[in-house]
Amino acid sequence: MERPLSGVRRRKATIARTAYYDRIAKQWHRVTGHHGGAFKRYVLNDRILAHIEGIEELAILEVGAGNGYFAPLLLRRFSGQIPARLVISDQSPAQLAIAHSAFAIDGAEYLALDVQEPFPFEDACFDLILALMVLNELTASGLQSALGECRRVLTPRGRLLAAVPHPLFVRALAKKGAHTDFGRGLFALPSAEGLRLPVSRRPAAAYLDVLRACGFAATTEDVHPDARTLHAKPGLKIPRETPLALLFDCVLA
Repeated sequence: MERPLSGVRRRKATIARTAYYDRIAKQWHRVTGHHGGAFKRYVLNDRILAHIEGIEELAILEVGAGNGYFAPLLLRRFSGQIPARLVISDQSPAQLAIAHSAFAIDGAEYLALDVQEPFPFEDACFDLILALMVLNELTASGLQSALGECRRVLTPRGRLLAAVPHPLFVRALAKKGAHTDFGRGLFALPSAEGLRLPVSRRPAAAYLDVLRACGFAATTEDVHPDARTLHAKPGLKIPRETPLALLFDCVLA
């Protein structure tokens, strides 16, 4: 069971995680590029985009945007549609600087934002929030805070789309002994070029419990790798039927 972090401990954890992502920002950008890596390029990005019906006049917030690759894909998918507002955020200033320089979008706002802290936005001001591979990096208290803030800033008909490494995938890697300790109750998943990505060993039911507690109704989708992903990741030695990501499509309950 995850132990909640106190405010001081959570702040220290945030500082450490920010420093880590600042340190690996250039390497992360080189590895993930314009599509977020092989699995996102071939499968996950399209599955997320398929859940979005359009972006015309929507106020959109992306949290944990990393190098900022996804927002241009979103605009390209809905070419000709103009959002009312687009905020691209990440807690790492170095990642955010790369997002602004490598994937600059005219009119977009680039904001340093820790999802575990109060968002600097008024209530009910966003129609769509994207949280792609970031909620898995949070402790129990951090997840509660992040989802509570997402709930607060969403409009009554707004949606939260979130993706995390699938708990079955995380468990499969744990059984192989592929996890290392990341600190603060988190573990590290191995990635390309020796990158270590923090993850909680949180089951799907625990994510859903917190979503419900924060006032969301959520549907889920298991996202499996395709042949191209497996070819691009020959070291991915897990059962072929194991899903790699879990997608949450959330509305206000």
